[in-house]
Amino acid sequence: MQNMIRSRRGVFAAAFTLLLLAAFTGGCASKEEKEAQHLSKAREYVQKGEFEKAVIEFRNAVQLNPHNDEAYYELGEAYLRVKKGREAFQSFARAVSANPENLKAHLKMGQIFLLGKRTADARKKAELILAESPENIEALMLLSGVLVQERKTDEAIETLKKAISLDPDQFKSHLSLARLSLLKGDLSQAEQSYLKALALEPKARVPYVELATIYTRRGEVRKAEELLKKMLEKAEARYQVLPILARFYEGTRRPELAEKTYMEAVEKAPPGDVGPLMNLAGFHIRARNYEKALSAMNKAAEIKKDDPGIQVAIARLHFDFRKFAEAEKAVDRVLAKDKGHVRANFLKGRLSLMKRDVADALRRFDLVVRERPRDARAHYFKALALLGKGERKLAEKDLVKAVELNPRLVDARLILAERYIRQGDKERAREQVDKILALAPNNIKALTLDGGLRLLERDVKGAEASYLKVVELAPNRASGYVKLGLLYNMTKRREKAREAFQKAVDLNPGQIDALTFLVSLLTAEGKSDQALRLCEAQKKRVKDNSLTLARIEYLQGTVYMARKDKDRARALFEKSIQTNPNILGPYLALSRIYVSEKRYKEAIAQHEAILKKNPKQLASYLAVGAIYDHLGDGKKAESYYRKALEVKKDFGPAANNLAWNLAERGLNIDEALNYAQIAKEQLPDNPGVMDTLGWVYYLKGRYPSAISEFRDSLEKSPDNPVINYHLGMAYFKNNQPNKAREALEKALSLSKTFKGAREARKTLEAIRAGGPKG
Repeated sequence: MQNMIRSRRGVFAAAFTLLLLAAFTGGCASKEEKEAQHLSKAREYVQKGEFEKAVIEFRNAVQLNPHNDEAYYELGEAYLRVKKGREAFQSFARAVSANPENLKAHLKMGQIFLLGKRTADARKKAELILAESPENIEALMLLSGVLVQERKTDEAIETLKKAISLDPDQFKSHLSLARLSLLKGDLSQAEQSYLKALALEPKARVPYVELATIYTRRGEVRKAEELLKKMLEKAEARYQVLPILARFYEGTRRPELAEKTYMEAVEKAPPGDVGPLMNLAGFHIRARNYEKALSAMNKAAEIKKDDPGIQVAIARLHFDFRKFAEAEKAVDRVLAKDKGHVRANFLKGRLSLMKRDVADALRRFDLVVRERPRDARAHYFKALALLGKGERKLAEKDLVKAVELNPRLVDARLILAERYIRQGDKERAREQVDKILALAPNNIKALTLDGGLRLLERDVKGAEASYLKVVELAPNRASGYVKLGLLYNMTKRREKAREAFQKAVDLNPGQIDALTFLVSLLTAEGKSDQALRLCEAQKKRVKDNSLTLARIEYLQGTVYMARKDKDRARALFEKSIQTNPNILGPYLALSRIYVSEKRYKEAIAQHEAILKKNPKQLASYLAVGAIYDHLGDGKKAESYYRKALEVKKDFGPAANNLAWNLAERGLNIDEALNYAQIAKEQLPDNPGVMDTLGWVYYLKGRYPSAISEFRDSLEKSPDNPVINYHLGMAYFKNNQPNKAREALEKALSLSKTFKGAREARKTLEAIRAGGPKG
């Protein structure tokens, strides 16, 4: 019995050992089989063009065997097909790590380096492959691309010719040689190479299109047309190629033939393919035919009811034709189904910017930048949203990124140039302005900035040349003449200044800056009657524009003040407020009259009586507040400004005065900033409002933002001692003592007694005593 038990135990032990062994050996075989199954499935998906599914299977395979360099290579190829370049690069790098002799993976890495302008890294890969395989055609083509980026065109051509001599039937080599020959200006060689490429691959579209472009530029339009028709004959899917011919007809100004060809593509397309319809819509957009474009897009949307891309295209169509309500409805429908849709968020962000909803715009552009970090326009519009929030430093970062990603993005460069000029950063401003003018020599805004920058650089002749070019390019635009007038006035050429300002006023009766400077010049020369007649003439031209009319009435009041005629001045200031209560100047002027006459109680009683009859009389709240401010009763002044804002919450003059009141009394500086920003939004061109906002920024320690506002303010009011003083103090705090000294000295040269003059002298003494150069 005992022996039997031992025997059974032995059998059980042996069986258990065999079972474990079977399980172990079976497990190993299963792992290899699973890897093979995943690879087989992945390759099947590749054959079917289902690359997303192929990616999943290749990833499963490399998880089972991280040393399979071929699987990593194929995974990288699949990633490329689904446009995931970063993941593709990582897969090729892992293939090389698993097997350093995998030259195909090295080649792919080199090609990706070349696309990313990492020229030195691309060269290393090309040289590594050619050291192992000197006749590797793809590596020679990679090296040729490297040489192009290194601006060694001749060497690049020779490298391609070597590749062609090794394999004369390589389509890509001939196509690349054609392009390089074109780059060098050798049209004959380019034509030969394109024709050779076409002989090798008669169905390839690119050589037809590029060669047709050469023929068109040479004026051989018929030859280009025949070539494109030959492309049609060779095409397997005629409807896919017809839009190329149609676009050619557009470019050669044959719109009827172009439309007919686009329509033929629509007719020949398979039932579910909306591409030709969208191409037709694009043609109508370029022809500025909104209705026809919308009709084509709606037909596409009927075929593909759930395609968000078409809906976003429709929204963009509405947007481009300034039908913003329709654009918003269309984009909201897309976002209701997919709140993360990138293109829909981009368009919604632009719509929000237009409505000044900067918080929503910023949220949208943040999403787009996260999803598409290399989208230059997304960074640009995000910067606009940040500027709307007053976040200038953050905006600058996105603007710099935008031009880094797309050096030809002129709009971003213009904002950067303006910002640098306002900061007094001449070097960086010059870099941006020069780059813009290299891209667009006749850009009016860039030339205007160039003029301003040359004045900063003390190049008066250069500034004059830029402004003269502006008026030459845009003779019917008043702004160029205003800039010329200011320059002539600054250089004591009064007659020329008057002529320039007069020209600006003649062109644009609403050009208040020009009229103000012209009236100021005439008044200073003792020609106040002429100044008043000029104002009367301008009032007739702007009688239907209450804002401009009110500004001219205020300007007339200042002329009478210069003539010591307070009664007429007062009447005009009151008339200005009656015409349009939303400008600041007449309120301040009236308060100065009351203060100069020391009729405080009488003035307050008069306005209180008005308010008793009409509690919504904004002018009276503002006048009483200004008087109390002058009397040093900031608390009472504050209460009147707040009452005005209760009547009209975005009343710019009251918001400005309340911001100044709170800031000067050292109260809630964040609240002061809020009101200063409301004032700036309502009165964007008022120098006093710019000064208030700048001073609040100064008190908050945001010196670059303060400098920007003060510089803008001084463009409108260059001889205001207080604003020059504020600018000097901001420069001083921003560690720019040289610029601070210049501004403070100018302030004291204009007046010795302005509020802050003592602090200005004290700061000048500190600067002269020493400190870092700014």
